[in-house]
Amino acid sequence: MIRHKVHQKVNDIEETELELTRFNAGRALSSPDKRLEEIRIGGTKLLIEVTGPDSLYYNRVKGFGIADLEHLDDIISEYERRNARPCFDMAPNRLNEQVALALHGRGFLPMDQLAFLEAAPVEKEAVHPDISVDPVHEGNVDVLLGIVSDLMGGVPAEVLARKKRYFTFPVFRNYLAYANGQLAGIGSMFIYKGNGYLANDYTLPAYRGRGCQTALICHRLSEAKRTGLSKVYTDVEFGSPSHDNMLVQGFSHVFTNSFWVRER
Repeated sequence: MIRHKVHQKVNDIEETELELTRFNAGRALSSPDKRLEEIRIGGTKLLIEVTGPDSLYYNRVKGFGIADLEHLDDIISEYERRNARPCFDMAPNRLNEQVALALHGRGFLPMDQLAFLEAAPVEKEAVHPDISVDPVHEGNVDVLLGIVSDLMGGVPAEVLARKKRYFTFPVFRNYLAYANGQLAGIGSMFIYKGNGYLANDYTLPAYRGRGCQTALICHRLSEAKRTGLSKVYTDVEFGSPSHDNMLVQGFSHVFTNSFWVRER
């Protein structure tokens, strides 16, 4: 029973993260627009983004495991004929010795990992009185787009105007953190099937170490509680400051996946 519950948690998180990936493809501040294809081979889902063939985020293989070993060469061929670079996104419930050897035999190696966490929505009091968090809405969305554009090295005005609406969708809630009235950081919460997913956390260098991300995490957990969400998920680089912050604020580890990639 415990094993079944853990596997269900993995499936729920992966489903939510996949829906977030689809949404991100639509809102991406890129020109041309992302064109995310989805192909199913056996029980495996192939995400292929032809405008960014080297993007390991958008060119992911989801759900691959021992049941689809016979399809491995067909899966790889779908990417090769589009000149795209596949990334096998492997959750631990689908990765065993046989699968690992098959991937390794075709030149794939585990290049990166992400830890996936969950928490229960809960009202949290502000712990840093000099930091405030404001929700993004139509009146201040340009502030968010301005900082995102700067981080990307500049985004054309027509792209910002065309994609602006995504950043105020009810399912994609964005937040601005201010330290003593100065913009200090950003964060978002994506909502899908009654669960939230925290993402896009960033603190401006001048304000790091002052509790900005803690304030953003607490605000979003409180918002999740007020919205009536069941769970809040996120993913972090293992051992990063974000990982530490999430654990301190009540998140617990569910699983760690691995990304299998081969060199060009």
